[in-house]
Amino acid sequence: MTAARSVNIDLAVSEIGDISSLSDGAATLTKLREVDNRSDWPLPAREAVIYQFTRSLASLPRDAVAIEVIQHLRNYQTRVLVPHEDYGAASVPLFNVRGAVAGIENGWQRAESASAATTLIELNPAAMVSAYLESTRHNQRSGILDALSQADLANVQAVQRIALEQFESTPALTAVIGATVAITADNFATRQLLIHGRGAGLSAVLELLDGQLQTSETADLLEFSIDHAPASNAALAIAAWWPRLSHQSASRDLLLGLLTDPALGANAALALAKSPDLQTIKALQDIASGDSVAARRAQIALDLNRARLVSGGQP
Repeated sequence: MTAARSVNIDLAVSEIGDISSLSDGAATLTKLREVDNRSDWPLPAREAVIYQFTRSLASLPRDAVAIEVIQHLRNYQTRVLVPHEDYGAASVPLFNVRGAVAGIENGWQRAESASAATTLIELNPAAMVSAYLESTRHNQRSGILDALSQADLANVQAVQRIALEQFESTPALTAVIGATVAITADNFATRQLLIHGRGAGLSAVLELLDGQLQTSETADLLEFSIDHAPASNAALAIAAWWPRLSHQSASRDLLLGLLTDPALGANAALALAKSPDLQTIKALQDIASGDSVAARRAQIALDLNRARLVSGGQP
């Protein structure tokens, strides 16, 4: 790193090119090769310049950069290697040019997908939902969700209605329903999400909803999830919503009653262990005095809470 900082990297990057000149692929490649071959600069400095130049492309649109420049950076052979921080016997690039250009191309793809989705949301919401399902790349789907988060409420509601019609048979729409629910806070859509939702991101949506709903609404949805949703989704709801509901007697009794549940009892115990009030502690102590599955789980909740207090609240 000392060797890399021995040159003015920002100045060197600016001399390679900017938005007005990067479309000239031949000229830009010549400058990149000149940097790579400068014998008066140490190798780490040369690669630092090329890496920083690559990262600077993220702020530009795809068509501002000649394709041969991107191809050159895709194939760039990094020579400065350092030990992997977790596996010292393995070496990794100090300046990962290939990784940087891959990230930039992903960003371009995501932005292009968002732009196309914005038009579809306004003109043909059903086509937007189809485009999401037909997308094969994570970046494309992320771009569609980006566009949805910026859409007008009426358009979001239209997308939500169309996606809900397919949701039971197409759980791949979980992220789309989640994105719409985060905007509309629609009770019916939230219940459908709890029943049919699958995959990553469901927990984040439930946590986001917690800040948008009234406490009574969240309590009703928690009870609904326990009664009607798959155990995995109900467990996510408990984890997301219990902190705000922990002082609600009805919700407390609901979780205490779950301690005997084979699927959700452990989740209930874990939730009840987190910063319980005196009433919850007393209820757990009463249950723990017996000899049953519920008693053992109540004791686990008390032990976990005691351990958290001893460690200063750290898990």
